[in-house]
Amino acid sequence: MRNPERSIETTTAPVRPPYGYTTMTVAGTRSRWTPEPRRSMVVQDIFYWRAVTGLSIEDIAARLDVDHDRYPPPGTDTAWSPAAVAAILTTVQYTGYHATGTRDENGDLRPAELWVLSAQPTHRALVTPALFWAAQNPATSVRATRDDGSTS
Repeated sequence: MRNPERSIETTTAPVRPPYGYTTMTVAGTRSRWTPEPRRSMVVQDIFYWRAVTGLSIEDIAARLDVDHDRYPPPGTDTAWSPAAVAAILTTVQYTGYHATGTRDENGDLRPAELWVLSAQPTHRALVTPALFWAAQNPATSVRATRDDGSTS
């Protein structure tokens, strides 16, 4: 998952944690991301629905929008958008590693070979690397495949 020629060393979390995490101060000055209980479960559901059940990003957003008490939208949003779901699904930090260079100057996702990841996990992972990568291409995800090639 990590490009061995390119890695970053970091012991503190970047300023703004992604959805599902909150910032915790450690030793007075350093900060670490720590899972926020309710929202971290939402992140895990999103990855599961995409990678294992093969739901589309639009269908995931619609499912989340049915129950905002169970699935609170990000930030000050009043609804789940497909863009918010896509942003979560492409945030490699959910695997526990800090990453830079994942997006270009236009905000588009760069090829994974260009990402620079920390050598060691910097915070608790919400999803495994295998689930993260399976969610990137649900057609080749961890869903069971029958002998005839169709999914179950």
